[in-house]
Amino acid sequence: MPIKTIIKPVDTEIPRWETTAKKILAENPYLALEEHRREEEGSRRQGYFFIIHAPDWVNIVALTDEQDVVLIEQFRHGNEEIEVELPSGTIDEGENSAEAALRELLEETGYEKSDRSEFKRIGEVLPNPAFMKNKCYTYLLTHARLTGKTDYDENENIRVRLVPRGEIEHMIVSGEIRHSLIITALYWLKLAGY
Repeated sequence: MPIKTIIKPVDTEIPRWETTAKKILAENPYLALEEHRREEEGSRRQGYFFIIHAPDWVNIVALTDEQDVVLIEQFRHGNEEIEVELPSGTIDEGENSAEAALRELLEETGYEKSDRSEFKRIGEVLPNPAFMKNKCYTYLLTHARLTGKTDYDENENIRVRLVPRGEIEHMIVSGEIRHSLIITALYWLKLAGY
């Protein structure tokens, strides 16, 4: 079906906003919160907007020889619940997204690339461009091999789960998998033909 574009007859251009002043309101090693005073092109309207600077993130969909998806469970401080997710994390300074994906997989699950593995980036999204300036990359690794070596971050406590590929959609529909970036990564997996 063709995509239809609806254009307002009077306003066909979407004006951009330019920052006229900004200040950092809060900062830690992981995030910075900035207040931006911005002005709209043309109308000169002004407003205050809050922008979060966060590092880029990465998810990895690892499939075993048996076509099980390597998932993790961990406590999340935002909603104070245990969530079912893919191995994921921030991209460290000086590291590229592919290196970060393989590192996070090994650290969180003990799985790694094998001689038979296919490893490729299958997606990239903006987590929330309304107020965030980072990207999230999704990688696929087939024929993941278990080493048993994990290296959790100081405050991580993770349980690894292997789930047959065919059960993933049910886990999303049932609400067992709720993290939006994980659901997006699993959709990228489907688009990649897996």
